[in-house]
Amino acid sequence: MLTAKETELERLERLAYLKDEDNRYYDEWEKLKDKLFNDEDTRKYTARYIPILVQFRSGESQTYESKAAACEALKTSFRTLREHLDNDKPVKNGKLKGCYFYSVDKHSGKESR
Repeated sequence: MLTAKETELERLERLAYLKDEDNRYYDEWEKLKDKLFNDEDTRKYTARYIPILVQFRSGESQTYESKAAACEALKTSFRTLREHLDNDKPVKNGKLKGCYFYSVDKHSGKESR
């Protein structure tokens, strides 16, 4: 039933149709869907897993492994981070007033602007 040239994504699509007709295919479809879309390696490259460099107004800088880690440590929202990320404009108010946020290239460790 599985042809040699059928990719996992094509197989997932086929199983999606089959599971609607027959519940026996549901578990197989669920496992393949989780494998393709909930993989830990895939999650590492999503937007929230980009390393962030924070330049504080005191001149110190701190690198966080992800946007989520930066927001948690700085007790700020993703919206604040997103609004000020890589735009060379400091935060204008609040406890992070004067801070800059930059994305860091995962492979080289250098900030990207």
